[in-house]
Amino acid sequence: MENCYLEGYFTSENVYGKVMVNTLPFIIGRKPDLELSIEAHSISRRHAEIIDSDGHLCIKDLNSTNGTFLNDNKITESTQINDGDILRLGDIELRVVIEEHNLASSTENMEHTYIATGDSIEKKLIRGIKEFKQLILNKQVKGVLQPIVNNGQSVIAYELLGRGSHPGIPEAPGPLFHIAEHVGEEIALSELFLDVGLLLTRSFPQNSCFFFNVHPKEIKDPNPLYQRLEKIIVDYPNIRLVLEIPEQAVTDIKQMHDIKKHLHKLKIGLAFDDFGSGQARLLELADVSPDIVKFDICLIHDIDTANPARQRMIEMLVNFSHEHGIKVLAEGVETAEEDVVCRQMGFDMIQGFYYGRGV
Repeated sequence: MENCYLEGYFTSENVYGKVMVNTLPFIIGRKPDLELSIEAHSISRRHAEIIDSDGHLCIKDLNSTNGTFLNDNKITESTQINDGDILRLGDIELRVVIEEHNLASSTENMEHTYIATGDSIEKKLIRGIKEFKQLILNKQVKGVLQPIVNNGQSVIAYELLGRGSHPGIPEAPGPLFHIAEHVGEEIALSELFLDVGLLLTRSFPQNSCFFFNVHPKEIKDPNPLYQRLEKIIVDYPNIRLVLEIPEQAVTDIKQMHDIKKHLHKLKIGLAFDDFGSGQARLLELADVSPDIVKFDICLIHDIDTANPARQRMIEMLVNFSHEHGIKVLAEGVETAEEDVVCRQMGFDMIQGFYYGRGV
C-alpha cells in the first residue's frame, strides 16, 4: 500500500510543507475549509482536486482562473499523477511524493507538517527527481576518461568520470548530484559512476593507473567504502587506483590517517582533491601527507597572467607539498600558456581540457 503526499511552500517562501493526501477527493484552493488551503492570489478558491480513477490517483482542474499544470503541461482533463511529478497551480509548485505505507506512518498524526527552512531557501522546487530515479534504476550513465600527464607531457594516468544519459535531465555530474543529494541518493550515483568508469579500464594495459572520486558522504562512515574497494581490487587486479577525497571532507585528521592506512593496505593511493577551492587545509596536508594533492582550477586558471603574489603563493604550496613527500597535480589546465607555467613551477602532473576533455 502507498501513501501520497504533496510537498511545497504553502504558507510563505521560507516555510516548506508536507501534506498527506488522506482523503479523496482531495481539494486544493484558497478557501480555508479545503483539504489543502493555500493563501495565494494566483490560486482560485477551488482550484484543483486529486481523485481516484480506476485505482490511479489523478489531478483534475476545477475551472481555475490560472490553470493547473502537470510537469509544465497544462491539463484539460483528469490526468494521472506519479511519484516525483511537479504540479503547478497558479504560481505555486507542489511535488508529488508517493511512498510505501509502513506501520509508523499508519499511526502518525495526519495533520499538515511545516518545516522552517530559512531565508536563503529557493522557492522553486528541484526538478528532475522522477527522471533521476529512472536514471538510477536503469543505470543510464556513461563513463568518461580524462588523461593526466606528467611534467614531460606523457600520459601517465586517467581520471574516471561519469555523465548522465537520461534525456530528461542534464548529463553533467554537478546538477545530477544536486538532485541526488535532495533525495538521499548521492552515494548510489557516486557508485554508479565508478562502476561504469571501471568497465572502461578493461581495455587498458596491465598496471595502468586510474584516479576516481567519492562523494563526501562516503567518507563519514568509510567502512562500506572499504568493503566496496576490497571487491574492486579483486575484480580489477591488473590496474592501479588512486582515491580522490574532496578537500571539504578532509576535516578529521585521525580519520584521514585511518583512511590512508587502509588504502595503502589495499595498494590504493590517496589524493586530496579540489585543494584551494575552500580553505587550503595546510595542517591536514602536513599531518596526513596524502600521496597526491590536486590544486583546484581556481588556483590554476590564468596562472600565466596572474599577479606575482599569486604565482609566488602557488609556488610556495608546490614546494611545501614536495617537502612533505607529496606529489602535486594541476587541475583545469586549458591553454598552452597555463601548461608551460605549471611545468615551470614544478607540478608533477597536469590535467585539463588542454590535454583532453575526456573520452
